[in-house]
Amino acid sequence: MSEKEKTTPAEFLKLHIYDIAAYVGLIVTFILFLIFSGSRLSYNMATVLQAAAAYSIIALGAVFVYSMGYMDVSVGQQVGVYAILMIMITNAMGGSALGVIVGFVVILALALLCGAFNGAVAVWLKLPSIVTSLFLMFFFTGAQLLLMESTGTNSISIQATIKPTDRNLYNVMLVGAIIIVAVCVTYFFKYTKLGKYTRGIGANEVTTAQCGINTTKWKVIAYMAFGVCVAVGSFIMLTRTGSGYAMDIMICLILGGMPLSGGMKSKVSSALVGTFTYVLLTNDLTTMGVDLNMINFVKAIIFIAIIMVTCRKKDAVLPR
Repeated sequence: MSEKEKTTPAEFLKLHIYDIAAYVGLIVTFILFLIFSGSRLSYNMATVLQAAAAYSIIALGAVFVYSMGYMDVSVGQQVGVYAILMIMITNAMGGSALGVIVGFVVILALALLCGAFNGAVAVWLKLPSIVTSLFLMFFFTGAQLLLMESTGTNSISIQATIKPTDRNLYNVMLVGAIIIVAVCVTYFFKYTKLGKYTRGIGANEVTTAQCGINTTKWKVIAYMAFGVCVAVGSFIMLTRTGSGYAMDIMICLILGGMPLSGGMKSKVSSALVGTFTYVLLTNDLTTMGVDLNMINFVKAIIFIAIIMVTCRKKDAVLPR
């Protein structure tokens, strides 16, 4: 290696500061997790895994969108509606395995449709992605209320057995699901046109378009790929609690070192590192006896701090 190619420790630190901070954050939260778990370590590890499974799968899909410098704030409301729809469809078919399959196919189709809408309309109307995702957020908020009103109750449960009674088997299935989705996303993000073009759009959309690439097409595909992961994450979430995720996915990604402006520095690992940091942090604060409102306050402070630090860079911008 020539002298010019050598990187000094200071230069390396400057280039990888956000990656280093992300991994340090994960290590610190994991150490605190080990300390505060005590004799309940095994139980808490299973709890963290179950909480992180849906987050990580959805965040992995979000990598395609955030690598373009775009965003989607409607995820939480989408997940809520998809879960309710799947429960209603499955119960209407007697709680059978076929009902589960049909329900999943329906929410997958809806997730793909919403992804296509989010990507295409933003381009055709020349609107920031946050505008179309806000529209979807309000739409799904209303849809969720209407669906719940139609059931005549404040809560509904699925009749089908979609969660193994064996806790260890369930945890193995969750790990398997995370690994499969992570491998698929990594392949498409690193070794196919989808990942190459989404990173190119995030780095410089004008230049990418001038290279003859149909940026509209790849934006839509990126949002649809995200939609697939949202559908899978909704199914995973359904086996656990049935709650939504609001802005948590964005927090997971930036905690993992994902640049808000997207581009070539976007990485799949940001989704996994950020998700487990976020879930471990929540678990640590809960174990310490911190009030739920204070936990949300701490998360907000961390989120704002990361945004402020990121945007101090000359070339750093908020998602489009």
